[in-house]
Parts: sequence; C-alpha cells; structure tokens
Amino acid sequence: MTEQNKSFLEQLKEAVDNNPNPIASAQAQMQLIGKWIAISPVEFFNELREKSPILKAPAFTLVTSYEDIQDVLTLNEIFTTDLLKQNMLKFIGNTVVELPPSPEYEQRKSILRLAFPMADISRYHQILLEEAATLLQNVKEDTSFDLVDYAKKLPATAISRYLGLQGLPIDKLVQWLHDINEGAVRNLGNSPELNADATAASDELKPKIREILKATRAKLPGGNPVAKPSFWEHLFGLVKTQPEIHPPSNPNVLERYLLMQSVPTTYTTDEDIVSSLLFMMSACVDLTSIAITNVIIELMKRPEIFQEAIAASQQDRDDAIAGYVWESLRFRQPSPGVINTCVQDYTLGKGTDYEQTIKAGTQVLACSIAAMHDPTVIDAPQEFKVGRPAHLAYTFFEAGLHTCHGKYFSMLQIPLAVKQVLRLGILENVDPLPIVQGYPNKPFHIKVTRS
Repeated sequence: MTEQNKSFLEQLKEAVDNNPNPIASAQAQMQLIGKWIAISPVEFFNELREKSPILKAPAFTLVTSYEDIQDVLTLNEIFTTDLLKQNMLKFIGNTVVELPPSPEYEQRKSILRLAFPMADISRYHQILLEEAATLLQNVKEDTSFDLVDYAKKLPATAISRYLGLQGLPIDKLVQWLHDINEGAVRNLGNSPELNADATAASDELKPKIREILKATRAKLPGGNPVAKPSFWEHLFGLVKTQPEIHPPSNPNVLERYLLMQSVPTTYTTDEDIVSSLLFMMSACVDLTSIAITNVIIELMKRPEIFQEAIAASQQDRDDAIAGYVWESLRFRQPSPGVINTCVQDYTLGKGTDYEQTIKAGTQVLACSIAAMHDPTVIDAPQEFKVGRPAHLAYTFFEAGLHTCHGKYFSMLQIPLAVKQVLRLGILENVDPLPIVQGYPNKPFHIKVTRS
C-alpha cells in the first residue's frame, strides 16, 4: 500500500512502529504532522475529527471539534498563553497577549483601545487605498508581477504609516517582522536558528522604533521637558506663563501613547510602547500577507468562482468580495490554529465517545481551521458557499480573552487588498499554484490578460 493510499492516522502509527527509539519516533510524527498542516490541513483535520478528535502528539495535543475548540479558546483561566509568553517577552516585550484574565490585563487592554481605536477604520481605509494604488500603479497587461511582494508590502506600509512609524525600510521591515514572528509565535520546537534570526531582527528593529518615538515626542506640545522654576524665580515673579498646549487634531497611535503618558492612569513606559507597536506590526504583516496570497490562490483553483469575484470587485460590491475572501480562507487559512497551555486538568468532549481529560501542563493546539469544517455546525463544509453566517463559519480571529484586537482592521484590510488586485482585470497565474499554505517564502507571479 502506498503512502497516498494510507490514512493520516495509519502513517502516524507506522512512524511509531518503525522508530523504536522514542526521540526518533517523536521527530518522525511531528515531521508528518507539520507537513500535513502545511499542505493539506483540511483533509488532515477532517480525518482527526472523524476518527480521533483529540489526538495526543509528541509536542502537543490537537483538538479538532468545534465545541472543544471553543472551550480551549474561551476558558482562559484553564487554557492560557503561557507558552507564547516566553518567546513574546524575549523578542517583542510586554504585550496584552501574554497576560491572563486580571486587572492588569483590563488596564492595558483599555489603554490599547484608546491608542488604537476602532473609530480609526475610515482613516485606515484611506491609507490602504493610497498604498495599494502606489504598489499596483506600474502593473501592465501581459506583464507578470509578484503577488507575494504586494501581499507583504501593502500591510507593512499601511500599518507602519497608521501607527506613526513611517520611514522604516519596507523590505527590511517585512523580513524583520517575519523573523520576529517566527521566533515569538511559531517556534514551538525552540529552534536555535529561529531564535537567532528573531534576536537579530529584534535588535535591529527596536532601536529604530525608539528613535522614531524620541523624534515624535520632541514634536509634540510639551514633548521637551521644561526646567522646574527655582524658589527665587517664584519669589520675584520671574516664572513665565506656559502657552496652552494643543495636541495634534488627528494623532496617530504612537502620538496617542505619548500624550497619554502625562496621565498616571494611562501612563505606559517607552519600552512597553515600543513592544506594543512591534507586536501590532508583526501580527498584522505576517498573517495578512499569507491571507492575501492564499485568497487569490484558492480563487484561482475555482475558475468560475474566480470570475465571479473579479466581477464583484470591478462593480465595487464590497460585501460580496468579503464573502469570497472569507470562504477562500476557510479552505486555506493563514494559521491552522493557536497553541494554549492547559494549567489545570480539564475534560474535553464531555459525554462523547472520545471524552478525554487534558492534563495540566499539556500544550493544546486548537485547530480553528478544523472548526470551520465541522459538519455538526457548518452546513455542507466541503462546498465553497459565499454568504455563510460569519459568527459560526469563520474563526480566523479566535475567541475569548485574546480575540485579535485588530480584527475589524483585518476584516477591512484583506478584502480591500484582494479587491484592488482583482480590479486590474482578468488574471491568470504565471507560476504554478503553491501547495504550501503557510508563509509565502517564494515569489508567486500572476498577470493581467485583458481589461
């Protein structure tokens, strides 16, 4: 029987049987799981959900049913971000992501909402339009261009401009953010190479953000500290009246953070501001670049649907475009899920024939892409159907305490980025459609064949 004819679980069993050495066995299993998550996550998770909804693997336990995944994502006192915290602190610094439910979390989240408010959606929309136009302005008919380059640069230019970090070299910024994200979020095996790359990137990027912070503070009213008047200046009335301070009428995120430093309840240290800005950029750029690329690839695999999406883009039917985008990502998600640490024994699948107690200390991968294909919740999950109920069908932004803060910005950014490409005309791929669904390390060229 060939490998193609064997089920995923059969191949995992063979990896155990063929490797009596426990270390070799664990490595073989994790290599297989990593490969399947990269190239065929839907098929892999579908089999697990049907035959082994809770699978104990050497490095973590995979959870694949919708209800169990919701438990892992929302029971934040039981399933924590402890594993993520270690690398986040090492390469990025203090952020709200690593905090448990607590007064400190609520305090820092409140400050984040003030610095990065949802009211800025319209501002960000305009930034995206301008940056997309610049990146696509030289695209000509019958001339190929690299979709991956566009998918990486658009979120990098847009988010850095919105945050107030203009001037960073975009090509380097994209690579720095990717290396940091690899070390902080994806380095589950504690790879020395990924750690070294993340350390180098963090050491290069953080000083540049600090320089921008310092220059921005100097331009703000009251940004340069005034010497405290002496006793004699007070006594003889030599103290000059300070001019009334008028903050910027439309401050960016960095300016808001700096202005809030003057109020004790919203004060954030410079280093924590740097960490927050770095985290927002790294989370945005990496995942968005994967999403933009994946949507186009998934649509190209379905020519009739692809033409429908192109027509919707050219007709400015934004709701329809969003429908094509989210359904494409249901089949080709930027990330297979999120790792949480179980900190106290908890039973998943209660009342089912696969009921299992997750022991404290277990790393759990909540496979959110599996939730989006669970037939007990999702109607005809194998079909590409636009217009599904978003609150059930699409779990890209996770749930619970650590629901993505930039969710609504991403819900604007990804469809708009895709729309601007589809508006160019009828598209076709020049390079073969990529198999790997994760971060696009290679160019992917497409071209406009006619207007």
